[in-house]
Parts: sequence; structure tokens; C-alpha cells
Amino acid sequence: MPGHLLRNDLRAHPPRAVTAEGVWITDTEGKRYLDGCSGAVVSNIGHGHPTVVQAIREQAGRLTFAHRSAFDTAALTDLADRLCAFTGLDAAWFVGSGSEATEAAIQLAVQFHRERGEPRRTQFVSFRRGYHGNTLGGLSLSGNARRDAVAELVHDFPALPEPYAYRFQGGRTESEWVADLVAGARRVLAERAETLAAVVVEPVGGATMGATVPPIRYLRAIRELCDKLGLLLVADEVMSGMGRCGTPLAIDQFGVRPDIAVVGKGLGAGYTPIAAALVDGRVHEALLAGSGRVLGGHTYAGNPLSARTALAVLDVLEEEAVLERGARAAVRLRSGLQTIAARHPLVAETRGLGMLQAIELDVDGSTPQGARAQRLSAAARERGLLLYPTTGGVNDALLVAPPLTITDDELDELLARLSDAVEALAATEGDR
Repeated sequence: MPGHLLRNDLRAHPPRAVTAEGVWITDTEGKRYLDGCSGAVVSNIGHGHPTVVQAIREQAGRLTFAHRSAFDTAALTDLADRLCAFTGLDAAWFVGSGSEATEAAIQLAVQFHRERGEPRRTQFVSFRRGYHGNTLGGLSLSGNARRDAVAELVHDFPALPEPYAYRFQGGRTESEWVADLVAGARRVLAERAETLAAVVVEPVGGATMGATVPPIRYLRAIRELCDKLGLLLVADEVMSGMGRCGTPLAIDQFGVRPDIAVVGKGLGAGYTPIAAALVDGRVHEALLAGSGRVLGGHTYAGNPLSARTALAVLDVLEEEAVLERGARAAVRLRSGLQTIAARHPLVAETRGLGMLQAIELDVDGSTPQGARAQRLSAAARERGLLLYPTTGGVNDALLVAPPLTITDDELDELLARLSDAVEALAATEGDR
């Protein structure tokens, strides 16, 4: 008989994790798994870091909950200050998850225009194959397969041309392809300019597109179009932010500043549920000059225990030079993935930015899209390596995104286990 727990796969029987330290997770049988994807690209500083564990203990002994409608706490106000200094944005609205943060960004964008006397601006545009969370608003902006479960309830927002070179560049040069992307974006935005509130983009593709990196000129052109048409630019940095790609926000590397940025995952780094929508000075000032209120909220959002935990994560990032360590590890990871691709024809492409990397497998017309990536994930898990297959149903890609604190020896072990898994899958498929 099945138990009472609902899982994504109701027939699955995953191993039970009992301890974790650094990049390693151990199950009840004593088997150790190298966390090659930081869970769901969450554990940026690894598991069980003593600085964070100690901060959790100390805060739990003082104050775990105070509703923010009644009290401020030092942990929450300090976190807002530190996070804005880290990212360069002006004010932070805290929630419990990346999906909630996307919803907050949607609401803040609509409110921004309403406060300025433009109530018709309630529509949004995104890359259709992106992923922005599992709430109705987030799924309205997404092309992930999860959208199908609530297809009749989500908004059918228009989509921008897809910056996915492996699938859609075709025989065009990069210059020709980017020109076509920009022209397509200009048409989509101009046709709806009076009702659009914002463009929402992943600076690096995540759960659906698998570490796709848009051309710099395309993101810059979108920023320019937003400015020209009076739209906000929202950067969904839930997966790519908090140093994962080598800078506080991945979009920093494109020379583009968003009006709103959404962060999560690495903010709590697996130690606590916490996320935030960060706004620039222009949005902040419009809210202050208008109603002076943010019309939203969640019961546990901004609780002092989560805020203090996130402060400790920031302490580790800064005091242990984690971004610099991640940047060095990224060079080794990228080179190793390219070597695997050169050795194994099954791997069609490697791509990514910083420590958010991916491999995409050659098209297999005999199985549903995504099934091949799932098979490789299973082969890697048998060898004690955890990878993150994309979940959108539009490709056969897997994210390779270990903690930024991984050592050279651990990274070499990751690559060796991945190569073995690819070789095993190729041998299995060759027997069919």
C-alpha cells in the first residue's frame, strides 16, 4: 500500500536522506550522493555550513516568528539592507518561495503603473519556454509542462522570440539571428504597448530551457524597448541569482539593470524557505508617492528565523569569497563538460553561465521529449551523482550546478561519474 505522502511521482520510492555535509548527501543505507545540482539549484554554499547552522540555533533561541504587520525585527531590516547592497537594487519585499516572489513582482509591476495613472497596464510578456514558478501567475508566464494541469485557469500572455540557439538559430549567423530576435520582440511589444506592464525574462534559462544564455544584444535591446514603451523589465533570478552565475545577479553580466529582480533558492541556500522581489529606486519612489502601501503578503513571509538564516548565508558568501571560488570552479566544470561532449556523441551541446551549466542530449525520436534526460539522471543516481533534468517537456537537457564551494577533487569526481553515466546510457541504447 502507498503511504500518505503525495509526491510528484506517486509510484516513486526515492531513497531517504538522513545527513548532508558540503556537496555530499547520505541516505539510510549509507550511500553517499554527490549533489551535482545543489538540489534544485538551491544549495549554493553546500550543506551543513557551521556558520549558518549556528545562526539558526541562536535565532531560534531568541525569536522565531513575529508578524510583520505588527513588528519590525532587526533580522528583517538588516537583511533588506544587506541584500540591496549586494544586488544594487533599492528595496526588498520578502516572501517564502520563488513562485511567490514572481507573483509579488507581477503585483508590484501592476501597482507601479496604477500609482502613475496607467491602470490599463496589466499584461505581461515572457519567453514562452521559460519557467517562472508554480503559481497561476508564474505559470501564465511559463512554457513548462506544469502549465498543462491548469491550462484553463492561466492567462494566455503573448511570448517573445526564444533566445535558444541550439534549437532555433538554424543556419543563420549569430548577427542575423539576433536581428531577427530583436525585430520579433519589437513587433510583439509595439502591438500591445498600451496594455503591457512588464517584460519578464530569465537572464539564464532554468528549469525548462536548461541554462540557455541569451545573446547580450538581445537582452540589451529588450531593455531599450521597455524604456521606449514605458514598460518595466523584471529579471527572474530565482535560479541564476545570488552568485550562482558569478555575479550577484546574472543579468549584471549583460550590462542591463532590471526594474524588478526576483531572487530565491540561493538566498536561503537550502537552509530556510525565503525569497524576495527587489525593486529599483524608480519603482520604490512611485509606491511611496502613491498609496504608500504594498497590497500583498503571506503569513510566514519575512519571519525573523528565515531572515537571520539568509543573513548568515550572505555572511558566508562575502567572508569566504564564495563568488570568486565559484568562478574558478566554473572554468573547470565547463571544460570538463566540453570534454565529455567531445567524447560522447550522445551529448549534443554544453552551455551555461558560471556554475549554472547544462548538457543537452541528442534528439531521440523514438521516445517522448525529456525521457532520455530522465534515463541519464537515473544512471547518474545509480553512480551516486545527482543531476537536475529539465522539467518543461521541450528538450532533453540536464542542469549540472553543484554548490559553488565544491573542491577541485570533488568536481573531478562529479565529471568522472557523469562520464560513466553517459557511457552507460549510450551502451544501453545501443543494445536496443
